[in-house]
Amino acid sequence: MTAISNEMEYFQMFIDQLSEAVVVVDNNERILAVNHHYLNLTDQAAFETGKSVDEVLLRHSDGEEGTLLAENGFISVKVSEGSLPFIESSTRYYILKELPAVVHSCQEPLMKTLMNIVPDFIGIKDGDGRFVFANEFVGELFELPGFDFTGKTDADLAEITPDFHDVFQYCIETDEQVWQAKEIVRCEEFVPARDGSTRFFDVYKIPVFHPDGARKNLLVFGREVTEKIESRQLLEESEARYRLLAENAMDMITTHKADGSFTYISPASYALLGKRPEEILGDTGYNMLHPDDEEVSRKAHEDLIASPCTKTVPFRLQHKDGHYVWLETSCKSITDDTGKVVEIIGVTRDISDRKKSEDMLRQSDKLSIVGQLAASVAHEIRNPLTSLKGFVQFLQESQGIDPSNYYSIMDKELNRIDQIMGQLLLLAKPQVRTYKKTCLNEIVEFVEILLQPEALRQNVQIKKEMTEDLLWIHAEENELKQVLINLLKNAIDSMVNGGEIVIRGEQIDENIHVSVKDQGCGIPADRIQKMCEPFYTTKEKGTGLGLMISSKIMKEHNGKLHFTSIEGKGTTVSMILPV
Repeated sequence: MTAISNEMEYFQMFIDQLSEAVVVVDNNERILAVNHHYLNLTDQAAFETGKSVDEVLLRHSDGEEGTLLAENGFISVKVSEGSLPFIESSTRYYILKELPAVVHSCQEPLMKTLMNIVPDFIGIKDGDGRFVFANEFVGELFELPGFDFTGKTDADLAEITPDFHDVFQYCIETDEQVWQAKEIVRCEEFVPARDGSTRFFDVYKIPVFHPDGARKNLLVFGREVTEKIESRQLLEESEARYRLLAENAMDMITTHKADGSFTYISPASYALLGKRPEEILGDTGYNMLHPDDEEVSRKAHEDLIASPCTKTVPFRLQHKDGHYVWLETSCKSITDDTGKVVEIIGVTRDISDRKKSEDMLRQSDKLSIVGQLAASVAHEIRNPLTSLKGFVQFLQESQGIDPSNYYSIMDKELNRIDQIMGQLLLLAKPQVRTYKKTCLNEIVEFVEILLQPEALRQNVQIKKEMTEDLLWIHAEENELKQVLINLLKNAIDSMVNGGEIVIRGEQIDENIHVSVKDQGCGIPADRIQKMCEPFYTTKEKGTGLGLMISSKIMKEHNGKLHFTSIEGKGTTVSMILPV
């Protein structure tokens, strides 16, 4: 023993002369000696032997570098190790060479100051769960300001601060789970406050092992996320309330991906379509769409995903039993932080009753027009009837006259009556709404023939200036006839002293314009904006429904009515329709 002590004494004198820090340890990694440079590096006057090397040196995974825990902070060092051949074979040494790029900042209290000012939990524990380091935030969190956590375990702290007993017990359990997992674990931990509230932390726990697999250090980093958790809880509560509303709403509430596929459908789908949400989820719904409504629906969807906007679209979807249901959906685009549309939210309701009411109004408007034209039509029919009656009397009273000479004239008059009556009945008869390829020239010609008797009766001439190759459009033919009849009838009624009406059709850019220009009394500027309001009329016997219905029909065709007028000179109303 004396020889060994002498060797160690000589070795101590030797290592004190070295310019690098030296630490000598036994086979249990307990420190036997350190040199003067180690004491200078760590700002210690003396060193108490017997400590574990892991209490002062945190070695990195590669073993060649580490962090020396000094009095005033942390020092990054390069680690070299070896054994002492002249003492016991189990005695080893570490040479710690400070890394210049980091030493300066470590020797100053900057690193420690930095770790103490951050509002985060920072702690380092050894393999036995004892704290090697804890920043000031840890002391404030557990109401132990200025307390030295070094060497204390979570079990010790649970006894020191009984109010946080459950918290430290939970930490013991999660620490063990991390050691068992042998990988970085992210978990959520909470700390109760005296006021009854709870502080939540997003915690990373990083296990560090010795080369032989033994536990070395556990690094713990925690950031407070109380506001985030509370916001998440409020959001979940809000979502639960809105989901409750959606689940019990009469309207069908839906969400869609950018491609149109359903991601959520409220239970109202069963009442509207006879289908449960799970029968439609993941689909786009186009397979249920009425063929005539597909184009307008796809166009609305393209607009919604092109940029943030809101769209309201009426359409028909096929019920599970086969019939079609009129629905109206109001959709809004939802964007992410980059402005890209990522979701569409829709609220859909059944408008079948409203559509029936609108159809009744339109039919009422048609019958009103038929009634107003009755006198003119009667007059127009009376003329050929008078001729027919005269021919019949003439043939009855005359002898020896060949009646075949008059058959062609009588047949022409009968055809004239049949044409007038056919057009009038076609207008009055309820029609199935069908969107199809329609020629505007044919619509204009039909309306001109129908209203010609009324125009002649009021000394009004109708002229057409239609482009021969006017493009065809996808439309409901009878509804456009109804719009044009309303416009032409209004023009005739405005010209009490007769005059001329010009119907002009032309394509301007991507739209077709069919305008009706009269020489009537004109419309005051302050009334033009009200022309399409329900029950607003300037006529003594008007219903105030004609232009309102016409405007709605145009909107359903993605078009509009445009009014220009000069009092005393006339009015021009244009039907503007997309090609």
